[in-house]
Amino acid sequence: MTFKAKLPDTYRDEEMPYKVIKINRADSNNRIGFSGLTVSRGEEIYGDVVALTGDIKVFGKVYGDVVSLLGNVFMYDSSCAEGDVVAPLGQVITEGQYKIKGKLRSKDRENKRHIANLNLSARFNRVEGFTPLINIGVRDSEKELPKIDFSVGYGFALKRWNIDIGFKQNFGSKSPFYMGGNLYRGAFTADKWYFSEADNTVAGLFFKEDFHDFYMRKGGRLSIGREFRKNGFVQAEYTAQTNSYLTKHTNSAIFGGRKKFRENYSTILADPAALASLNGELRMLGLRFGWDSRIADEKASSHRGQHVEMTLETTGDGLLGDIRGDFSYNIAEINLSRYQPVTPKQYVGFRLRGGLSNQQLPLDRRFFLGGVGSLRGYDFKEFEGNRYFLANVDYYWQLSNYFSMSLFTDLGQAGFSKKRFERNGLKSDVGLGFQMAGIVRIDMAQRLDNISRSPAITGRIETTF
Repeated sequence: MTFKAKLPDTYRDEEMPYKVIKINRADSNNRIGFSGLTVSRGEEIYGDVVALTGDIKVFGKVYGDVVSLLGNVFMYDSSCAEGDVVAPLGQVITEGQYKIKGKLRSKDRENKRHIANLNLSARFNRVEGFTPLINIGVRDSEKELPKIDFSVGYGFALKRWNIDIGFKQNFGSKSPFYMGGNLYRGAFTADKWYFSEADNTVAGLFFKEDFHDFYMRKGGRLSIGREFRKNGFVQAEYTAQTNSYLTKHTNSAIFGGRKKFRENYSTILADPAALASLNGELRMLGLRFGWDSRIADEKASSHRGQHVEMTLETTGDGLLGDIRGDFSYNIAEINLSRYQPVTPKQYVGFRLRGGLSNQQLPLDRRFFLGGVGSLRGYDFKEFEGNRYFLANVDYYWQLSNYFSMSLFTDLGQAGFSKKRFERNGLKSDVGLGFQMAGIVRIDMAQRLDNISRSPAITGRIETTF
């Protein structure tokens, strides 16, 4: 008996104009069915698996072809197909770490090979003002053509365009190695790690508070790296850009009345040398490693996984000799985050961050601690230095699908030298957090070095670890 699975003309090619499967019903090595079929985990099929009308679910290993004429093929974690996987009128849906040694063809695969996405968004801060953004992304599912991202926005208060054009190209469709780069110009902040852009937009529009400090950058970056499965990467990069100081450009917001926004870098305005350190030509070599396997949704038992990021940066006359530019420093930084389930309704989230440099850093690369997202019981950017340590621990109770609470503590320390770092001592706080419908989180934190101070109350819509 012979089945011919003809592929639609819209994506036929010379290599695979149609798929021919020869099946002998008396041959027990093959599996054929008129409805759905399942290859169980641990099961091995030493032939072909063909379904005429239903779906095929593969958890085990198939040494031949997998063909669903009218349905879909599902390849699950740890599954394997030595031959081709074909769904001429359906989809091939994959999950986890699977292996397909032959060709993969489905109705949607070629039609969706080149995918373009258009996203419209906006942000607001006291430097740029209201900034509408257009983001265009082009993807090739086969990775034979580069992934391209284009973002453009206009800051009405700053009266400047914000532009970022980037690409990423893999060395072959199945190669984990890649190269990339981007050109950019616009206002930039290094403060998103503790307070997201969405949070800052809400705080600015509705409460006339801005928790980011900005500077202007213009330049480009080239990188080369290697991916590890779907979770990790290691990357070397070179950056050449011009930095310059920016000031506050607006006091307007939806609410807030006569209240004024603070000045840009308001915590160090008394240090003109620090402000001047922002300006100059930057030439930087960097090495970056990342791994992210975190999963988080409304069910507490699904909060699990870890995030690791390590960076090493050298500029000017640094570790690798003089690479020019107006800045000269070396920085090593690490960020570790993890969700750890305890019971089906309880889990722990914790984060460790640290950074070290022995040089006098420009303002944009100094380490600041204090306030929302870092030491939650302390004043905004109360501590700074060229070295720091931060630990955040939250213990969560999922009281319902729409409400959870947490008990948390923060520990942190910063300083400009080893002696000052040790003399400043470890700062700590404790507090309670309440999260409603996965949208709004309210934290109430009490600093422990001065318990006569009132607790700090902060709100946000996104967590940063």
